[in-house]
Amino acid sequence: MTLITFRLPLFFGFMLCLIPIQAQKIKVSNLKPDVFKAKIEQTVNPCIIDVRSSADFAYGHISHAINLDPLDFLFIKEVKRLCSTSDTIFVYCKMGKTSKTAAQAIVSNGFKQVVSLKGGILAWEKKKFPVVME
Repeated sequence: MTLITFRLPLFFGFMLCLIPIQAQKIKVSNLKPDVFKAKIEQTVNPCIIDVRSSADFAYGHISHAINLDPLDFLFIKEVKRLCSTSDTIFVYCKMGKTSKTAAQAIVSNGFKQVVSLKGGILAWEKKKFPVVME
């Protein structure tokens, strides 16, 4: 075996070790309301995060949801304080766009099981699923 044929596989093996684990992107699941609800019900310790305004949250939210502002610079710190990285985190907003962005930010910070509600709370209410008012 020549020195070059021995070094080449060793070099590529070394280079693969340098690829960050985060490069293997974890995708956020974007679930329809019925699947989102069923998954919450099947999860032992669901961490449910509502990323709408506090006024919208007070008007009606999913039971046991926590209201957090995704634009707050302490958003991820609060998620880490309230939820374990081993928890399944359920994120929703009004129509589903902000929650997808917030969910991806959560995944980027070490959480592996994050789902977003497709269509947001409007789709949830359209299915006549319960909301809690404060």
